[in-house]
Amino acid sequence: MADREEFGAEEAPVQLNASCANVVVVDNVPVTGMERYEKLYAVIRKIFSSYGTIIDDGLYIPVTEKAKPEDKQMTCGYAFIEYETAEMATRAVLEGNNKKLDNAHTLLVNHYDDFDKYGKVQPEYTPPKKSDYESKVNLNSWLLDEQGRDMFVLRAGSETQVFHNDPFKKATEYGRELKYAGEREKANDKTWTDLYVAWSPKGSYLLTFHNPGVVIWGGENFEKLGRFPHAHVNQIDFSPNEKYIITSNGNDRPVVAPGSNPAPGEAECYIVWDVRSGKKLRGFDKEKSDVSQPWPVFKFSHDDKFLARKGVDAVSVYETPTMGLLDKKSIKIQGVQDCVWSPAANLLAYWVPEKSNGPASVGVIELPSRTVKREKHLFNVIDIKLHWHPQGDYLCVKVARRKTKKTVTTNFEIFRVRQKDMPIETLELEVGVVAFAWEPHGHRFAIIQTGGEGTKNNVRIYSVKGKEVKLQRSFDNRMANALFWSPMGGHLVLAGLGPFNGALEWIDVENGESLTPATQEHFQCGDVEWDPSGRFVITSATQPIEGGNWKYTMDNGYNLWSMQGQLLSQVKVDNCYQVMWRPRPTQLLSKEQVAALKASLKEKYWARFEKEDDAIRQSQLSGAAKERAELKAAWRAFRQAKEKEFAEERDMRRDLRGGQASDDEDDYVTVEQQVEEEVSREEELWQKDQ
Repeated sequence: MADREEFGAEEAPVQLNASCANVVVVDNVPVTGMERYEKLYAVIRKIFSSYGTIIDDGLYIPVTEKAKPEDKQMTCGYAFIEYETAEMATRAVLEGNNKKLDNAHTLLVNHYDDFDKYGKVQPEYTPPKKSDYESKVNLNSWLLDEQGRDMFVLRAGSETQVFHNDPFKKATEYGRELKYAGEREKANDKTWTDLYVAWSPKGSYLLTFHNPGVVIWGGENFEKLGRFPHAHVNQIDFSPNEKYIITSNGNDRPVVAPGSNPAPGEAECYIVWDVRSGKKLRGFDKEKSDVSQPWPVFKFSHDDKFLARKGVDAVSVYETPTMGLLDKKSIKIQGVQDCVWSPAANLLAYWVPEKSNGPASVGVIELPSRTVKREKHLFNVIDIKLHWHPQGDYLCVKVARRKTKKTVTTNFEIFRVRQKDMPIETLELEVGVVAFAWEPHGHRFAIIQTGGEGTKNNVRIYSVKGKEVKLQRSFDNRMANALFWSPMGGHLVLAGLGPFNGALEWIDVENGESLTPATQEHFQCGDVEWDPSGRFVITSATQPIEGGNWKYTMDNGYNLWSMQGQLLSQVKVDNCYQVMWRPRPTQLLSKEQVAALKASLKEKYWARFEKEDDAIRQSQLSGAAKERAELKAAWRAFRQAKEKEFAEERDMRRDLRGGQASDDEDDYVTVEQQVEEEVSREEELWQKDQ
């Protein structure tokens, strides 16, 4: 019910569609006589049928009228084409315009509606009226929190709640402060969402899933900012700069019978949207090659300019916002298995498996030039994973190789992307690797490799700074199969998920030591996530929202930890589905500004922070602890008063010492005198016994 109300349950009154958005006009068509008309008709139809389905009698090539019976009829040099949908017409304009038919004819394609629109343009320019200022939603309002607190969303049962993380002031309230929980929606007998939620990459938007589509929210009070109607959406992906979003209903897309009227979005598996305007840019059908691909199937470049999709023996790159195919053709790569964009440049890494005794290969292509910047061939390859460095400085290619029938080894091919000719270094390991992660800031990566005692694994930290890859730290026999770097770098959480039952260990990589002498544990923990500041970690045990036979529902909930592995709060939540930190945008300060700020931190802010922390500690004390704290505070006040009195009597002491200015008692000779004083005397007469 909430979903229908969210998207509008009442049907709009039927209106006649006077738009010709699905009709295009093709100019510069060859002028020919009727003897060649059929051939010209067939050529034009074949070309423009590749952009979409032309309706019956949807192609019309006008010819001249006969003024006299003996006059020869000729084509007029243009044609009208009517497609089934406006999207097909848009594709014809984008891809068919400037298409070369022959040496003398280059086709010009425009929307039919454009002729009417541009025909109404006045010959004289009239400047637009200046509109009054309109208040807009501040998408970064949450960053103005005076205490610099981070947020997280908790999705459980019918509740969707956004909290400020505040483990010190709110220690008695699970270390959190409620920001918003869909109060407006509840007042209208609605739920914020019955499905999942997702944050945008910079934290500007919160997205909620609904059966008819998805909705985005933002601003101080999480106002509704837009809707994207796409039935049965189960996957979404934002572009890195939050300009675009792609929605997918995947394998759950219902089958639409030919000739039926599907609900909005049902006829396409993937749809690309403009976030600010809510405009649909283009829809795509599902292909056979999509089945084996992990999400996202479409991948955005770092600057939102391109969208790549791996197909069969090719990679298709689309330009935004037109969504036209780059150079109107795909990049042919025979047998391509995966492609990944660099997070800092328009470089696309890809890999191809071995085939017909030919080697596997890994390459890096620069876009839009399509130049292959580097390529390497590999043999005896089972699988390859591509891992870009967060700043795009390196590309790590993890290569799994079959050594024997039971033995798998791992190679790391490190591409030094920033250096001339992109040199490659190889790190060979004789064991399998179960986890890999780059440090968010720096030149290190961490791996978990098999080979420890029993079922335990070994952790290795490598540095790629310098001319070669070097082993920096080793941690053997750890109950870990996943690792999570702090967003600030320097610290690492080793997690034993699944068979290790939520074993956790915090590592100080700089000093090479464990911060948790005894391994911590969060039973049935399935997810570990650092907050954006690197000060806290949330571990959560959740269950799928779709239901099913979930064995450990009593253990649902989340734990909040400090960066040193201290448990700050433990929250049990029935039917817990999601717990996610709100991401923060990339900081705008330069490295020099950050260094200057750190240098002045203690001088400018330390005293204020200490005062605030002390006030928090005082407010949380009770009983005997509070009484002891009050006694300590009274003693400190008494001592400060005596020190002040001592300073005020300085001149008096100097006069008593004959004008000497020193207050140092060691500058004087101490003479001890013993004084005997008779307190009392009592005489008693004893008589000697006779």
